[in-house]
Amino acid sequence: MKITKTMTDLAISKELFNRLEAHRQARGMSQESLVESLGISRPTYARLEKGTCSFGAFIAVLRQLNLLEGLDTLVPAPTIRPSDIIASNSKRKVRYSRGETEPNIHHYLTSRTSKSKNAAKDSVKTLLANRKKFKAG
Repeated sequence: MKITKTMTDLAISKELFNRLEAHRQARGMSQESLVESLGISRPTYARLEKGTCSFGAFIAVLRQLNLLEGLDTLVPAPTIRPSDIIASNSKRKVRYSRGETEPNIHHYLTSRTSKSKNAAKDSVKTLLANRKKFKAG
């Protein structure tokens, strides 16, 4: 049975338990030998089916059945997406000095790399030229 988000916690626990039992049986291992090797009691192992066992017991069973690597698929490590990097770079703000209505051009130019400084100077020159045109008009 496929596990879906519409299933109850108990139904998911039973399904996981059934899958663990199938793996245990496929390895020719009895429940007794499994619980002995884990150092847990049979009632603790039975609590897996009800979903009331500890997380540590669940991990121990996965380890004993060589299924621990499947947790990487279940809960993958977080990664940084390229769109997150682009979004954080585009949120940089141009600082305004107190009482100014125009951005502080000096700060704007000194906060960029030398390669982009020339492009910034050209765009600033263009902005200032356009500003003078609009003021004169």
